[in-house]
Amino acid sequence: MPVTRPQKLLYVINHMDWFWSHRLPLAAGAQEAGWDVTVAASGASSDKKLASRGFHAADLPNPEGKFIGFAVLETVFEIFRVLSREKPDLMHAITLKYAFIAGLCARLYPKMRVVYTIAGLGYLFSGEGVKPRLLRAVIGPALKFALKHPQASLIFQNPDDMDLMIKHGFCRAEAAHLIRGSGVDTDAFKPSDVRPETPPIVLMPTRLVHDKGVAVFVAAARLLKKRGSEARFQIAGGLSASNPLAISEAEMKDMVSDGTVEWLGKVDDMPGLLARATLVAYPSYYREGVPKVLLEAAAAGKAIVTTDHPGCREAVADGVNGLLVPIKDAGSLADAIADLLSHPDKRAAMESSGRARALGEFDVHLIVSQTLALYA
Repeated sequence: MPVTRPQKLLYVINHMDWFWSHRLPLAAGAQEAGWDVTVAASGASSDKKLASRGFHAADLPNPEGKFIGFAVLETVFEIFRVLSREKPDLMHAITLKYAFIAGLCARLYPKMRVVYTIAGLGYLFSGEGVKPRLLRAVIGPALKFALKHPQASLIFQNPDDMDLMIKHGFCRAEAAHLIRGSGVDTDAFKPSDVRPETPPIVLMPTRLVHDKGVAVFVAAARLLKKRGSEARFQIAGGLSASNPLAISEAEMKDMVSDGTVEWLGKVDDMPGLLARATLVAYPSYYREGVPKVLLEAAAAGKAIVTTDHPGCREAVADGVNGLLVPIKDAGSLADAIADLLSHPDKRAAMESSGRARALGEFDVHLIVSQTLALYA
């Protein structure tokens, strides 16, 4: 009687930090469902935690560098080698960049099932200068070819991205699925018994990328200080050198040099940081999927001020668990923050609603279940 081997699943992802912070529950859920899981990422083979959890590793080149050029060609070659060696039954590539690169390789395997998670359209679609426009013109036809694999399912995290990609022919409508975000661990992120500090803290947790609205947050903080606000304003996040829109260390230090805003750097204990904050502000105009920091804030029972922008408005319903403001508008951001700081009852209702939405719509177990259904 022939022995049936476990089906092989290959994850292709940019780097291991992202795997551990965003995709571990999904990989663990796939493993529990009987998949033999390999993770292909920069630094995978040297990450001892992978083997301890029963995952296999495949190395990819370091993602530092540009979207096109030698670094991409090197990654294409390495992914092709991994596919040739592992012969997975299913490949799941995560982020638009890796869906594009791995998708080109997958076209040589028309019978292999593939899943692409488009976790926001990022710099390629949000950039307004000459360079991103040139990239869109050059990459567009190849991206359409990569994403239209005959066995492909595409996961979009918000309807704006899904509608745009279908409208412009980047994917077939029947292949598109809406799964909102990578989920949040509602046991790790939950309302705390720790009382928010006094004076109140307005927290912006973010990667240091210009289009996340860091300068808008700083400008709003300065406006509120001029109005006499006693609140403290904090930015928690590390440098993001590989992103073309990254804020440099020198730029960041200059923005906080007047003392209006405190830059905390990278913070590992996000539940603890959120517990001490009164509310979260996130004035992003980046083309995100669903920002994980907003899901964590909602799960932790924090009212949120963010932008009426794709991805952000998926996590925050205006007037329900936070307030939505126009992008790039420091005045409106300052007004919304002031409103919530001065109305604790309104803020408390939003905190409860945010926790309920996190449990009912964004819990990681729900997101994993929805994703695994596409693997079946």
